Amino acid sequence: MSENQRFNLLDEPWILCMDESGVQHALSIRNIFSGQGEAHRVVGDSPTQDYAIIRLLMAIFWRAHAHELAHRLDSRRAREDFTWGEWFASTRAHVVETGRDDVVLEYLKSVEDRFDLLSPTLPFMQVSNLRTAKGEYKPVTALVPEAAGDFFTMRTGRGRGSLSLAEAARWLVHLQAYDFSGIKSGAVGDARVKGGKGYPIGTGWTGRTGGTLVLGSNGVLETIVLNTVPKAVVDTKSRGAVTGDKPVWERAADTASQRLGGDEKLGVVPAGASDLATWQARRVRLVVEQDRVIGAVVCNGDRIPDAGKNVMDDPHTPYRYSPNQSKAGKPAYYARPYDPTRTVWRALDALIAVEGDSGFDDKKNMPPKRPSNLSNLATLRMDEYVGEDVFDVVLISMEYGSNESLVASTFSATIGMPLLVLRSDDTGRLARQAVRDAAECTRAAATSLGWFAGQLHEAAGGEYAFGAVETDRFYAQMEPHFLNWIVELGSNSGSKTGEALSALQLVWQRRLRHAVLEIAKELIRGAGHKAVVGREVKTDEDSTRLVSAGSLFRQLEHRLGKDLPLTHKSHKEVHDDTTN
Repeated sequence: MSENQRFNLLDEPWILCMDESGVQHALSIRNIFSGQGEAHRVVGDSPTQDYAIIRLLMAIFWRAHAHELAHRLDSRRAREDFTWGEWFASTRAHVVETGRDDVVLEYLKSVEDRFDLLSPTLPFMQVSNLRTAKGEYKPVTALVPEAAGDFFTMRTGRGRGSLSLAEAARWLVHLQAYDFSGIKSGAVGDARVKGGKGYPIGTGWTGRTGGTLVLGSNGVLETIVLNTVPKAVVDTKSRGAVTGDKPVWERAADTASQRLGGDEKLGVVPAGASDLATWQARRVRLVVEQDRVIGAVVCNGDRIPDAGKNVMDDPHTPYRYSPNQSKAGKPAYYARPYDPTRTVWRALDALIAVEGDSGFDDKKNMPPKRPSNLSNLATLRMDEYVGEDVFDVVLISMEYGSNESLVASTFSATIGMPLLVLRSDDTGRLARQAVRDAAECTRAAATSLGWFAGQLHEAAGGEYAFGAVETDRFYAQMEPHFLNWIVELGSNSGSKTGEALSALQLVWQRRLRHAVLEIAKELIRGAGHKAVVGREVKTDEDSTRLVSAGSLFRQLEHRLGKDLPLTHKSHKEVHDDTTN
């Protein structure tokens, strides 16, 4: 790499964005914040890469406005007059109307030297003199996770063995956020190295989380504001400066060692949202020839302390309660990634539940902590600083395999999230309970369908086995309908009375009943003559029972009457009306 080479991410186009017409183009950081190039969404090489990059942009936004607010709120009177909702609404309106953020542009002047990818002394998210004892480096594929392996498959020539500087920058940001665990190259100067190897310290911080991104309809800058919470830009206690929470470019340059001040075993403690959004899980040095990155030295960086226990400052992830790691008066919470299977059903409580909701207590079954960006918007909606009832929310997670030593898959899904179900008032609690009840009814109906499929298989001459395939199919079939149902529930939130919520619950339970019975009829048609005739199944030493498709279908209807009580009541009322 030449001493004179430069590739400053503030000015060079490297972030892949899509405009409103769906055309993809590359923009620099300054392009995005100055409006010199339309950035409707960040859409790059993978959903996790997009998420890592937009969190980088958020950290820039947070620190710029944290510094500006610290200057503006330098008197007691100014701090007393400051209102979060007013700041949020005015900042959002400004970036939407103008397409730019002058506070950020001014801030970038002060940190410009820290964004040069090729700086000989302060390369962006790297250590300039990083090396192994043997002077080795990994091929450029070390920057790209296995889940994106086809990224190289269709490339020819030097594209197979190298990356452009723009591509390398995108994957570098991704690596710091999501890199898998496992043995890394041992860096000279890192006291943790043994036998030339860096032993596992865990994944990148963002890889531990369930990414939860609220999408703005007016572009990336609005999205950034919508995902900003108070503590990212202002000290919520003193309403003064956020001092300790610094991104990588505001800190002293990293060395091969773990960050100074960190415990050798536990690691340095994250200081806040900006620190976590730019957490340097790895020490990296890109190997450059001419204008291409041909390899990288990748070593262990900063370990997240105590496996992430009570690291609670990330505003974009839910947190799960761990009874096993909790002690009296000291509950333990961990960031919760999203499950790529049955995502909506398994993530629902993590997204909406709060203390006081049914099914939770303050002892062994404490509720999860929802992403604070969602709670912030719900509060702003109640205070009328936000006008929308429903926002599109993207859920993003990385799934790892084999002790987190490889990337198994990436996951991304978009749902409509009504702010009504996130509110803390009685109306919000009723709506939230209606949604949770609907999800529980879905689970119960799926269980009955799985039971039916297993029993039908037995009636046809096989052995009973719960119908997991059928339940998965049912969940997948119902998921888009459930998401639409939630959006309908959240629309025109002011008119959602208890009676209206009950009517919507009846609609949902009827849909569930219809879907289960239709799948059951389809299974009967495919089960063959044996299942229709049935067979005697021994219940104990002295008795048997006939198991047939017909008897099982009637039992399924009976079970659904219990699983979906509103449909049973509705059916009974109709029956009573016709007999009177």
